[in-house]
Amino acid sequence: MQILLYLAPIILVIGLVATGRVALVHAGLAGLFATLPAAAVALHGQRDLLDFFVIESLKGAWLAWHAIAVILAGLTVHHVIQAAAPPAADTPQSAPVSRHRQAYFLSFIAAGLIETAIGFGVGFALAIHGLRRLGVAPLPAVAVGLLSQMLVPWGGLGIGTVIGAALGNLPLQGFGLSSASLMPVFLLVLLSWFWWWSHRLGLGLSLRNMALDLLWTAALLGLLYLGNRYASVDTAGLIATAPLLALGTLLNRNRPPLRALLRLALPYLLLIAVLLSTRLIPPLSQTLQSIAVSKPFADMPAFPWAYQAGVMLLLTALLYGALTLKPQQIGGVLRQTWAAGRIAIATTLIFLVMARLMAASGIPAELATAWQAVAGEQALLASPVFAAIAGGLTGSNTASNSLLLPLQAAMAGSAGASVLWVSALQNVTGSLFTPFFPGKIAMACAFAGIIGGERLVYRQVIALVPPLLVAAILITLAF
Repeated sequence: MQILLYLAPIILVIGLVATGRVALVHAGLAGLFATLPAAAVALHGQRDLLDFFVIESLKGAWLAWHAIAVILAGLTVHHVIQAAAPPAADTPQSAPVSRHRQAYFLSFIAAGLIETAIGFGVGFALAIHGLRRLGVAPLPAVAVGLLSQMLVPWGGLGIGTVIGAALGNLPLQGFGLSSASLMPVFLLVLLSWFWWWSHRLGLGLSLRNMALDLLWTAALLGLLYLGNRYASVDTAGLIATAPLLALGTLLNRNRPPLRALLRLALPYLLLIAVLLSTRLIPPLSQTLQSIAVSKPFADMPAFPWAYQAGVMLLLTALLYGALTLKPQQIGGVLRQTWAAGRIAIATTLIFLVMARLMAASGIPAELATAWQAVAGEQALLASPVFAAIAGGLTGSNTASNSLLLPLQAAMAGSAGASVLWVSALQNVTGSLFTPFFPGKIAMACAFAGIIGGERLVYRQVIALVPPLLVAAILITLAF
């Protein structure tokens, strides 16, 4: 009965959304209210309830602010780019343009580069925006755009993986290398997802394009492995994507003239330059991280106002807007940003407060412990399921690892399995399920221009869940 109480928030949210009659934000509120009695029971009288709910809710809201800052900044960048975009012009082409190839490079390479440099789902926004420009309808654009999140373990310069290694007392290089070594299995699933959508959307799926996809993906995986092996976790994602994007652009015979190409790429180049310069130049990075830092809770991440990705994104948007927009356009951009983002902001806030209350009360650990007592030697098979739930509930690799990596490591040790490999599976599986977080789905809907269409999006993307879970479970069997 107690376990059912602990599961009630999750079951309630899923059940309400599945009816198709309840908006995600309202289902989240119901789940949040259901979390209150569950957390009260899980505390076993160890803390004053009022103090617990106030403090932990504030911590959840503080975590949410980090995501909200990026949502607002990302939407601002998106609407500034839209407002400043030059009229579409016909350009002579030396060969027919393959929309399949463009969609592949956009979803796997370009958006992957943005995600590894910035994190926080910004690559998702880029992928959706680019797919819409290719003529892909909003719902399929979100479904294909999910592929932009495949490098989340190295997103935001690998911060979630770095934290995971510290939580599990694991060697960082070995942890990153093990995580990279698991990616080929999952990328086969994600490539199949891309091919299915390419066929359905008429993007130009062919045996030749499939072979090229496999070749470029193998190159990406090879560079990712080499980056983790010979460089560092925080730069491995950039090493895997930046050379391929540059090569793909050089090989593209249909690229626009240099001037037009630079104009189209300017906001993204500016964004990458700002973020990478503030992260890869140690003196500048250290200085910015020490200026105007807000840290209201000792056990919560700080918010460095001169360094945080959302702030940098907003500054980039303002700079690009100042260069390209007329003064009378600015008000419209801000109104569009708020109109598109308010649902995503509310959803993110609700679900992260709910996740924080559950984590702080020990509910995830009790659920996993109860399962281990029931399943015995087979308990490890549920490891990817727990990772998927944690990733899907929090939308953050860092939060997913914080919730479950120590427990997963303990389960691996008791089962006689490799702690390093089981922890790496937690890292990768949890990351691959972060796009299913309701807040990210709401954000994706905002970027695609389908406000309130979360239920429709889930209907499109839920089919990806089973093959990802099967792949993770098959890997677990090898341990």
